[in-house]
Amino acid sequence: MTGMKSALITAFLGITPALAFGIAVAKHGNITIDPECVKACSRLRNIFGDIYSPGNANVTVWDAKQQETHSACWIQPSSTEDVSTILGVIIDTSCRFAIKGGGHARVPDDSVSAGGVTIDLQKMRTVAVSPDRTTVTLGSGHVLLSLYQGLEKYNLTSVAGRVADVGLGGFVLGGGFSHLSPKYGFAMDNVLEYEVVLPNATVAIVNHATHPDLYFALRGGMNNFGIVTHFTMRAIRQGQMLAGSRTYSTDNRDAIIHQAYRLTTEWKNDTSMAFYYSFGYQQVTDDFILAVSQEYSRPVLRPAPFEQLNQIPFESSTVRLGWNSQFSIDSASATPPGGRNLFATVTYHPSADLDRRVQDIMVEEIQSVKTTPGFHPNIVVQPLYEAVVRAGRERGGNAAVILLTVRWENAQDDDRMNALAQRWLERSTAAAKKAGKYHPWLYINYASKEQDPFRGYGEANLQRLRRIQSEVDPQGVFTSQGLCRGYFKLH
Repeated sequence: MTGMKSALITAFLGITPALAFGIAVAKHGNITIDPECVKACSRLRNIFGDIYSPGNANVTVWDAKQQETHSACWIQPSSTEDVSTILGVIIDTSCRFAIKGGGHARVPDDSVSAGGVTIDLQKMRTVAVSPDRTTVTLGSGHVLLSLYQGLEKYNLTSVAGRVADVGLGGFVLGGGFSHLSPKYGFAMDNVLEYEVVLPNATVAIVNHATHPDLYFALRGGMNNFGIVTHFTMRAIRQGQMLAGSRTYSTDNRDAIIHQAYRLTTEWKNDTSMAFYYSFGYQQVTDDFILAVSQEYSRPVLRPAPFEQLNQIPFESSTVRLGWNSQFSIDSASATPPGGRNLFATVTYHPSADLDRRVQDIMVEEIQSVKTTPGFHPNIVVQPLYEAVVRAGRERGGNAAVILLTVRWENAQDDDRMNALAQRWLERSTAAAKKAGKYHPWLYINYASKEQDPFRGYGEANLQRLRRIQSEVDPQGVFTSQGLCRGYFKLH
């Protein structure tokens, strides 16, 4: 085809291409394909190429609820120009759409469009290191594994996360916890420049000098301002480091909680050290287990901060010297694609007593549902390092953290799992307020759909974000009533 671009469209209608694009409206299960989206997919096919069946496409979706979500079509752009063209067609036809990076979102329309166009960025994984090796420009289709692999050949890294198949785009736009956060803050605090396809389908280079308001908004504003196609980020010299996790029986629970509090409060000045720990239910043994993930950004096998922790007897250990890429694969293996997942989060000031209390609330709440097929609830305690707060203040403010994750198998259990998470959330929030430790800020990448993380940014920041969005997107394309409705919306 003349002028064909290197993009892939995957029809998810389950019928032949000729029929799919020759009818006014189509249905797939409970999903209705609007005529506007039939028209959009037809035009995109004419511009970009052939239609493929799902079996012929390299598409990976992490959460089962999104796997069950059927789009009118999928398209995989290869360049910023492709994204601009695609968005122009979508806007012109008034078709709904979603943007998929890694796809660890957990609700239909967040990264897989229900009945519209899914823009899958996985082909956009360029790595361009500056000559002085202080910055790197990354295509927004990277997952964290491909980012690490692309930078490790230079003995570099950037402020990125822990799980191999998490997408760079959502991770950074939502904040981005990292083993480097004690020294450098969130991932978003280390973005120097964004390349963005704006809601009118034009392309903008956004930095503190060119578009200071939009630069502010993209740091925690998620997918409310356009489609980010490239991030220019701080590059950091990084060879092998210490990482891995150790598991512990519940006999050592009090000792682990004490050590976690001690690491958070007494070792905060050792910015090479990071950690998080979890308390989870194991259905096979009908018991609970703790795991502590140690991270030290230098190749030191037994760093001083973990000396007391390492004296506690453990069940198993993967702690070792190695590369970020391998550690991210280890983390991803704990939650492979295919399960049904939800997150919820509470933030409070460090407290060993509250750590114990929110864990106890989970223990109490799961008793009536713990035989649910594939049931695996887990509480992750993630310190919000002082460097994150400092970085936000120094660079204009940005918008940590208890995460409840729940995983299960069957759709008929969705309502029960959502109710479980909501009960835990309400009781844990009440416990934090009663203790005088509650903090209203919510880490958006950990929040549930029932939460409103933008409220935790403060009223002044919320109103500023809304003003910026109205200026950038006067037609409301990226609003809750617009064409890109997924994830958390400002309007």
